[in-house]
Amino acid sequence: MRRFLIPISLIVCSWIFWAANTAAQGNDSSTTRPSSTTWIGDTGLWFVPTGEILPDGKWSLSGYRANIDREQGISDISHFVGTAAVGINDRVEVFGSVRVDTRIRRAIRPFYDSANTSIGGPLQDYPFVPDVWNDDHFGDVLFGAKFNISSEHRLQPAALALRASLKAPTGSTVYGTSTGRPDLMLDFIVSKNIQDRVELSAFGGFLARSQPKGITLGNGIRWGVGAGFPSDSSIRIFTEMRGEVPLEDNLVLTTPLVGIDGTKSPLSSPIKAPVDTSIGLMWQSRGGTFVGVGLSYSVNQNLGTLGTIGNLLGLQVRIGRHPGVRRYVPPAPDPEPPGNTPPTVTAECSPCEVEPGGRSEVTANANDPDGDPLTYRWSAPAGNLNQTDQVTTAWTAPEQDGPVPVTVTVNDGRGGTASDTATIQVVSPPPPPAREYAFEDVHFDFDRYNLRPGAARILDEAIDAMAEDESLNLTIQGHTCNIGTSEYNQALGERRSNAVRDYLTNRGISAVRLQTVTFGEEQSLHDNSREETRRLNRRAALVVRLQ
Repeated sequence: MRRFLIPISLIVCSWIFWAANTAAQGNDSSTTRPSSTTWIGDTGLWFVPTGEILPDGKWSLSGYRANIDREQGISDISHFVGTAAVGINDRVEVFGSVRVDTRIRRAIRPFYDSANTSIGGPLQDYPFVPDVWNDDHFGDVLFGAKFNISSEHRLQPAALALRASLKAPTGSTVYGTSTGRPDLMLDFIVSKNIQDRVELSAFGGFLARSQPKGITLGNGIRWGVGAGFPSDSSIRIFTEMRGEVPLEDNLVLTTPLVGIDGTKSPLSSPIKAPVDTSIGLMWQSRGGTFVGVGLSYSVNQNLGTLGTIGNLLGLQVRIGRHPGVRRYVPPAPDPEPPGNTPPTVTAECSPCEVEPGGRSEVTANANDPDGDPLTYRWSAPAGNLNQTDQVTTAWTAPEQDGPVPVTVTVNDGRGGTASDTATIQVVSPPPPPAREYAFEDVHFDFDRYNLRPGAARILDEAIDAMAEDESLNLTIQGHTCNIGTSEYNQALGERRSNAVRDYLTNRGISAVRLQTVTFGEEQSLHDNSREETRRLNRRAALVVRLQ
């Protein structure tokens, strides 16, 4: 039960603080944009800080469950943290975090292994862990200040800041939740919010560790990069990578530490450069209250399973409230000079639809409340204006179809102007409809291909139409009934189509405008079983081709 009491208490207390803080602070989306805290309390993404800070007099509060995995000892470290911060004069942010509960589980067996110093030695930040599970115990307190150098709310290209923080060794060396000595951290931070779509941040700095008695710890260069997006949304995704470059190769002891199982630690253990990546999802209300959950992954540790090489994944949870950081607010525009009211104008066209080359009359209906005399200026991107400085003028349309805006601008001579546009549609008249042609079939007597007397009327109509329309061409199809062999009927159909063609060419129609084709009995239109319909298949069809 004790294992869960402190984290639950932390969450309940955090909610109480948020409720009180929400009543005291209001967010104005016109002057601030959403932001959140880091796990040590200052303004940032999740673990990576940003160069922005809290506005003057504004507070933030948050609670974290932060999990870290380290290769040495195959250790799983969980912190339950409460944080607070306040902004001062839009230049400084003072922050702090309390590790209410620090739990450390050391999975390697035996507890220390001098034969495998890469995983069998003590942890650099928690060298005094006494057991495979240290239970729930109070950890260290961190506090510091972040000094904003530049900010995007001042129209500077990026946010820059210096952060100084100190670890107060309030944790227990008996239970291994602290080194018992203070640490100093100095970081330089740069961040950029890109069009309220993504916020990018990076930091680098120095970590100086004080040395416990009998132990030489290593200092390091800390670094981190991250992104949060969409930066102006109530739901945001965070991706981060952070680590430390050790400046010493080994953690050195003058006297070995003794584990719970009686094994002794090596006197020198390598210090490996930790690298952690994380991804998280967070929801934030308009009032600034946020809840988030994420996963971290220790990149450069040995892989394995619990009890052999160790855990690599860590669950991250946070809940809190941040009122947001300042955004650029443009200054209010200068008031209009007193004593002059600008004119008003309406542009009209008559007609408002013309053919290419047509004319339209455009008129400006203008009024000046002060009674000032007005001057007029007409303009159009196409077409021609008869006069450009009159109340009414004529406009001649161009030869191209489409809308043409004709704009008039009036000026009262005292700095007051007004404009309006009349859009005139230039529309060409529709083309005449295409003429349609249809000619009757030319019929033949049984087993004959000479033209009947009545065929002349049909063919003369076709001749007249072709003389009038040069795009009219004909395909002459020869057909027969089904009496006779197929070969004979094919030849008969060809002679019939040729007879029609010869008639047309003899009367002046060029042969290049005529095509002949024979189908014989293959494409009969009428019933061949009865003579009254079979005779209608003895024909030549005139098929129109327009080119």
